[in-house]
Amino acid sequence: MFKKIFGGLLNRGEQVTPEAPPVAQPPAPAEEATGHSAPLNLPQTLGFVSHQPIQDKSQRIVAYEFSVKDGLSGSRTPAGRRTFDRLLFSTLKNMNIFRLLTFRRAFIHVSLASLDDLPSLELPSDSTIYMLDLLEGEQLTEDLITQLDGLRGAGLRFAVEPARYGSSPTALALYQRLDYLVLDFAAPNTRALFPLLEQLPQRYPQLRWLARNINTAEELALCRHAKNNDRFALFHGSYLSVAQQKVSQKEGANQGRVLEIMRLLRANAPTAEVEAQFKLDSVLLFKLLRFVNSPVNGLSRKIQTIEDGLMLLGRNALFKWLSLLLFTSESDSGATLSLLEKSLIRAHFMEELGIVRGNKLEAEHLFLTGMFSLLGDLLNMPLSEALEPLDLPFMISDALLHDKGLFAAPLQLAKACEQDDSDSITRLAASMEVDIGQVNSVYMEAVVWAQEVLSESEVQSNVDSV
Repeated sequence: MFKKIFGGLLNRGEQVTPEAPPVAQPPAPAEEATGHSAPLNLPQTLGFVSHQPIQDKSQRIVAYEFSVKDGLSGSRTPAGRRTFDRLLFSTLKNMNIFRLLTFRRAFIHVSLASLDDLPSLELPSDSTIYMLDLLEGEQLTEDLITQLDGLRGAGLRFAVEPARYGSSPTALALYQRLDYLVLDFAAPNTRALFPLLEQLPQRYPQLRWLARNINTAEELALCRHAKNNDRFALFHGSYLSVAQQKVSQKEGANQGRVLEIMRLLRANAPTAEVEAQFKLDSVLLFKLLRFVNSPVNGLSRKIQTIEDGLMLLGRNALFKWLSLLLFTSESDSGATLSLLEKSLIRAHFMEELGIVRGNKLEAEHLFLTGMFSLLGDLLNMPLSEALEPLDLPFMISDALLHDKGLFAAPLQLAKACEQDDSDSITRLAASMEVDIGQVNSVYMEAVVWAQEVLSESEVQSNVDSV
C-alpha cells in the first residue's frame, strides 16, 4: 500500500536540495481610470507566504489557502492592491506552486482590480479558486459581473465571503456565479450578518461553503450539526488539529506492536526476537513482505522470510519504514492521514535545513525529529510515553520533550511556518543564518514532497470533488 511512501523515505539522500528562489522583480504600479496609485514601499519578494491547510468532511487535507499576513496587502487603492497581487503571484510562481497543484487545490486571495490579470497567470483552472477580496469603499458594478461571467466561461473558479459583500441585488447576482461561499468566524462582521448568511443556503442550494478560521469547538459544532450544516464542504482553522479523531483500540494495538519492534531494533536485539514480533501480527508481516518484494526494491527473487527481509533492508531502513507505518492504520482515517502529512512536511523541511548546514548525520536526525514530533497526538498519549520505547538519540528527545538543544530551533521554525508566525519565522531564520526566501522555498518543497510520496499510495486524499 505504501511502497511509494517508503521508497521516497528510504531514498531521501538522492533528493536535490532546492535552491533559494529567484528574486521576483515587482512590477510597476498599474494605472487605473480613476487615477494613479500612490508609490508603494513594496519589497522585491514577499518572503514567507502563508499556505494553510484546508480539510474536507473526512478531515483529509485537500487544499491550501495562500495569503500574506504582514499587512502589506492592507487597505489600498485598487491600483495599489493590483500591484501587490502581481507581486504575490510572482512569489507563488517562484515557490513552484504548479507542482503542488498536481496534488492539492489552491485558494488564492485577489482583489477585484486584478481580474484582468487572471487569464495571463496560467495557473490550472481546475486546481485554483480565487477568493475575491473587496477593498474598503469599493463597490460592485454590473460591469464587474459581466467581466466575471467571461472569466467563468474560460474555466476560472471563484469564492467570496458574503459578510463583506452584503445583500444588494448586485451582490446576490454575484453569489449565484460562484463556486464557494466563505464563512469566516474570525471576521468582525460575520456574526452581525448571521441572518443573511442563514438565508443564502436556501437561496443558492447548489453552492458549497468553506468554513474559515474555526478556532473553537463551538464553531466546529456549528458547521457540523447546526441547521443547513450540509452546505459545508471544506474546513480551515487552528481548532481542526485539536479535534483529531481518537485512535481506536484496534489501531492502538497495531501501533503498539510497531513501537515494540522499533524498540528492539534500537536495542540491537537478535533477529529472532524481531522476527517473533512480526509473527504475532499477520497483517504487519504481510505488509513487510509486500514492501520488500515491491518493484521499488528491484529484487531478482521473491523474499519469503523475515530474516531475508531484514538482511535486505538493514535495520536502519526497517526502522524508517516502521516510523511511517506508525501513522497508518487499516481505517486510514482522515485525521490520521492529516497527521501523517504534517509529520512528513516537518520531517523533510527539517532534513533540508540540515542539508543546508552540510551535515548528513544531522539531517538524518532532523528528519526523525520532525517525523516523531506528532507521535503523541497520533497515539493519544503524552509524547514522552510515546517516545519511551524508541530510545532515540539524546539530541532528538531533548528537542521533542524539552524544546532544547541543537534540533530545537529547526523544530520551532517548522511549527512557526505551520502557524504563520512571521515574527518567529524571521527570528529563527536569522538565528540559523537562513534567508527568509529560502525558508519559504524549502517549506514549499517539503509540502510538495509530502504530496509526491503520498500520490502513488492508496491513502491519497480525493481532491477531484473540490
